[in-house]
Amino acid sequence: MYNEYRAYQESIDNIRENYENRYRDRLREEAGNVTDFIEYKRSQTDMIIEKEIRQKVQTAYSIASHIYSLYKDEKNVDELRAMVVEILRPIRWNNGRGYYFAGRVSNGIVDLFADDPSYEGTRSLSLEDMQGKNLVEEFIAIVREKEAGFYRYNWSKRNQGGKSYPKISFVKYFKPFDWYIGAGMYIDDMQEIIQHDVLARIQKIQFSKQGEIFVFRSDGTIICDKDEQLIGRSINGLVSNTGMPYGRQLLQSSKNKKGAGYVVYTNREGPHSKLSQRLSFVRTYTNWQWVLGTSVNMDEMEKAIERETRTYKKIAFKNIFLFVALFSIAVTLLLVAAYSYSLKIRHEIGLFTDFFRKAADSKVKIHDQDLVFSEFEELALLANRMVDDMILKDLLLRRDELRLDTLLQLGKMEGHSIQDIYDFTLERIVRITRSEEGYLALVNDAQTHLTICSVYRSEGRQRQFSDGDPQRPCRIEECGFPGVVVLSKKELIVNEVPEEDDAAFFPYSGNVKRHIDVPIESGGKIVLVAGICENAMGYDHSDIRQVRMLFEGMWLHVLKTCSEKEMERLERQIIAITQEEKSQIGRDLHDDLGSHLSGVEMLSKVLQKKLESEAPDKALQLGVIRDLIRNAIEKTRRLSHGLYPVHLIENGLEASIEELVMEIDNLFTIHCILSFDSKIGLVDNNIATHIYYIIREAVFNAAKHGKPGRIDITLAKEGKYLKAWVADDGCGVGDMSGKRKGMGFHTMKYRAKAIGGTIEIRAGVKGGTLVTLTGEVII
Repeated sequence: MYNEYRAYQESIDNIRENYENRYRDRLREEAGNVTDFIEYKRSQTDMIIEKEIRQKVQTAYSIASHIYSLYKDEKNVDELRAMVVEILRPIRWNNGRGYYFAGRVSNGIVDLFADDPSYEGTRSLSLEDMQGKNLVEEFIAIVREKEAGFYRYNWSKRNQGGKSYPKISFVKYFKPFDWYIGAGMYIDDMQEIIQHDVLARIQKIQFSKQGEIFVFRSDGTIICDKDEQLIGRSINGLVSNTGMPYGRQLLQSSKNKKGAGYVVYTNREGPHSKLSQRLSFVRTYTNWQWVLGTSVNMDEMEKAIERETRTYKKIAFKNIFLFVALFSIAVTLLLVAAYSYSLKIRHEIGLFTDFFRKAADSKVKIHDQDLVFSEFEELALLANRMVDDMILKDLLLRRDELRLDTLLQLGKMEGHSIQDIYDFTLERIVRITRSEEGYLALVNDAQTHLTICSVYRSEGRQRQFSDGDPQRPCRIEECGFPGVVVLSKKELIVNEVPEEDDAAFFPYSGNVKRHIDVPIESGGKIVLVAGICENAMGYDHSDIRQVRMLFEGMWLHVLKTCSEKEMERLERQIIAITQEEKSQIGRDLHDDLGSHLSGVEMLSKVLQKKLESEAPDKALQLGVIRDLIRNAIEKTRRLSHGLYPVHLIENGLEASIEELVMEIDNLFTIHCILSFDSKIGLVDNNIATHIYYIIREAVFNAAKHGKPGRIDITLAKEGKYLKAWVADDGCGVGDMSGKRKGMGFHTMKYRAKAIGGTIEIRAGVKGGTLVTLTGEVII
């Protein structure tokens, strides 16, 4: 019941917190929306003013133009000016502050100044703004430069004590009168209009179910509220139904450092409604000395709390009933159990003894303080010994399993670097021996220097040097424990180390109490030195055996990995040399022998023409010789193209394969079809050469040995890789697993490997043979 009550209180607190956060966010959001709307309206002030006075000036311009067009034939220019002046003089706007003015551009005489007619008829050099600039000269300069434009300045208002206010005027040139016609508007006058418009819009805004927006000035005067009776009153006079002066708190919140704040109060919406909590948020808008407020009822929160309270009452009643029932049952069962225990205690002693004998398998020890009967202490001692023996055996078994797993994992690390292998093996041996730190050092062939190639430290050990430090070889005599092992050529095992200088414990970080250092030999020489330190129980020869077996297996794996990499390098070198030799022979055939044969053919042609008139029989024989020479030239060309793909380098992969298709058609009369994906772009010459020779070898093998009627060559782009298929409908290759593979297959395999791909030869789905080149052949 206590836990349920705490859960109920926490639930109520969470409900209050969640709802208050939601209400606060909503009120802050609505206040931000109102602020954004005000900022938008303020940003439109200049544009509205410019539009307004431009329209006013255009109206005056239209009036002047109309008067001029009506009476230009009856009156002179001065009379027409006077007519227009009298029409424009009484026109006012913006509470009488807006008026027209006009003057001549040529001589600067002011003909119309409705606000102060004393300036009319003069050059009005005294019409200067608060910065000392002559307004008439500025207006004339604007109309002369661009015939119309705006001018901003400070000008006084009537009956305002000579105080200046920002003003914008617009002037436009009227050529028939040589006039500039203008009108102006005070910026603060338009701002008052915008403020009235903003307040009218805010008055209509509603949000949520009972959300309200109100505005009051910084002095507390309410200027906008849903209840129009409050407009003009002071915010300080607002008091809740419980007597809380929440209006004064709202005003104080608006004057704090942040200029914003929240106020919670209880109020009644109507005379017959119940009291409900309400949350208000105020934020100061300093540009207009306004305070924007938003408020909302928290009815939903109160309803959620009421629902949670009803649920808690039901649960509490259920728990009380359940507790009484269970307590009665428990007392009854306890009495029955006590009576039964007194009758069966001797029988349970035998069962209890059997339980302790079986408990050894669970590896749980028995503590003396847990025993109630002294008769069981000897049995507990026996059980604990059995548990200790099994734990030790399991530990040894686990070490062997972890070592074997490490060797298996090393076999799967083909794509990893040698450094990764060193780090992985060292980390595993530290775990196997339950040590805190370890190192691995390489010894050179001369047995004079060694290099620390890997260091592993558990989280509790501080590092002596960072991972980014260079790994420099050091002399054996200067290398601490690894040097001692190499010089003595036997392992070093220490379980008690006296206090010495830190330098004597190299390469361990700081002083150590227990450590072993083991040499690893290969070919009669020490190639590695492995060391570990700070085992909790001390080291013995079984730990040395684990270290030696693990690192000997690792070294064999490293040698195997290095041999495979060297084999791959040699294979690539053989392919490159073979390719170069074939290219050289092809170039010699094409450039040397082909040129000689072409020369002989040309000489025989000249000789044949001479013999056609002198000895026709000999000319026919010479023609046969020319045909043989041309056949030799063609065969030389084909042979050179097969050895040196100059067409591949010059024309690209697609053109070279198309020429290969024509060559197959001519040599073997086999229908050969090429399908080349248009998405394949420019391929590197080296990669293209390998692809071309793989396809050439596959096609010629199919034509020579498969007896096909058709060969399909397909090249397609899949993602960023290139994939090629060579399929025929011949007799097929059957099962390739038990057959001896020829040199051609190995060459294709090596070429595919050289470009990061793989080659596969298998029987086609509908017979014949399918050769597939796939893998990471990056385009």
